[in-house]
Amino acid sequence: MSKPSQQLSKSNNQAVTAARLVAFSWLVGVIIHGRSINELLAASPKKEDCASALSVTTSGIASLEPQQRAFAKQLLFGTVRHYHQLKGILDQLLQKAFKQKDQDLSVLLMMGLYQLSYLSTADHAALSQSVEMTRKINKNWASGLVNGVLRQYLRNKQSIEQQLSSANTFRYSHPNWIINQIQQDWPVQADQILQANNQQGPMCLRINTQQISRKDYQVQLSDLNLESKPHPVAQDALLLTKACDVVQLPGFNQGLVTVQDAAPQLVVELLQLQPGLRVLDGCAAPGGKTTHILQRQADVSLVSVELSKPRLQKIRHTLDRMGFDCDLKCADILQQDDWWDGKAFDRILIDVPCTATGVIRRNPDIKIHRTKQDLKNTVALQQKILHSVWSLLKPGGILVYATCSLFKQENERQMHQFLQTNPAEPVVLAQHLATQLVSHSQLGYQILPGEFEMDGFYLCALKKPQ
Repeated sequence: MSKPSQQLSKSNNQAVTAARLVAFSWLVGVIIHGRSINELLAASPKKEDCASALSVTTSGIASLEPQQRAFAKQLLFGTVRHYHQLKGILDQLLQKAFKQKDQDLSVLLMMGLYQLSYLSTADHAALSQSVEMTRKINKNWASGLVNGVLRQYLRNKQSIEQQLSSANTFRYSHPNWIINQIQQDWPVQADQILQANNQQGPMCLRINTQQISRKDYQVQLSDLNLESKPHPVAQDALLLTKACDVVQLPGFNQGLVTVQDAAPQLVVELLQLQPGLRVLDGCAAPGGKTTHILQRQADVSLVSVELSKPRLQKIRHTLDRMGFDCDLKCADILQQDDWWDGKAFDRILIDVPCTATGVIRRNPDIKIHRTKQDLKNTVALQQKILHSVWSLLKPGGILVYATCSLFKQENERQMHQFLQTNPAEPVVLAQHLATQLVSHSQLGYQILPGEFEMDGFYLCALKKPQ
């Protein structure tokens, strides 16, 4: 019989292997099949996201202990965050690229390289587990290759990384087009931005002040040994010292709190909400700003429009959880005949589709999936939405334009261009907020990633002439 310690060790190894299998299936989904991290974490991996013989089910993921699930997510986010560096290293190590049907081995090797480069995992453990993975995905023939490639990296790590160090793609772990655009738009801050994009963003909460004060909720967190601090700018926000699962947050299911970065929480400050106003939230998913509007001013008539039915359902779920309600419309914001009743709005918020380059630290798959053509497409779409909804705004009303982008074409330049044909008065934040917030834009407010521990975000408010 095995000794208890041996049995425990075997059990631990099985759990670690299971976590790596889950991470591997997620990574195949992101890198090979172009799926987003958020989509994958919300559901079980699809069959095509796994190697031919690998079957990772919802029950398999759910059966992981919290520590092992956290490890799987660490492998997922870390490998994607450093994808461009890891791919550069792998290209140096491989004599020839894998065939299409074996691209999953590239993913497996990058996951192994990430562990050897960035984690405290012992080298022998990372090697043996990576080799074991070839058997788990029914590619035993590749076990020697995987072992050889990873050992070659350990032997030649310094020289390989030195050889790659002059390439910006390796240095910043971003695609060249994003690096070039950031350097063009932000020549002074570019290095800071690119480094901040590779850091993990803090977990930020928005307290539902309709139900509880920020101070009282902080006491509830403290009672559960969850340390937090008030955000210095966003008055409804708390920053957690250490991220946790939402189920650990007191009163989450009862709507006392939601997870939302501090930067988009500033949108409600620019809307200047008052009782009785008619408000439009266009492009509304996933519902953070929708519920924040109602939290700040329950006595408004709010219409929220979202094109995606699944994303609209997320808004409904968030509204129900937090005890709010509004008029939800599943429609294209540009197709006004499909959703608009002909009554103009006092306030309009459009958090428009964008390249999302301001939230790369939370969604590192953006660096893999976005293209330069996407930038051109989003700029054109933003322009259409902006001009379309402006016609729905009452004279004297306020429109707030927002993106989670860092690119000036989507932000300040977009607004300057709009003002050339649509005279309007820029609206500024209240003095106590404006003096705290460092804006990098002459029109509106550009927040860079990491500033006040916020994501990259742009917001600009315009008042329509009477």
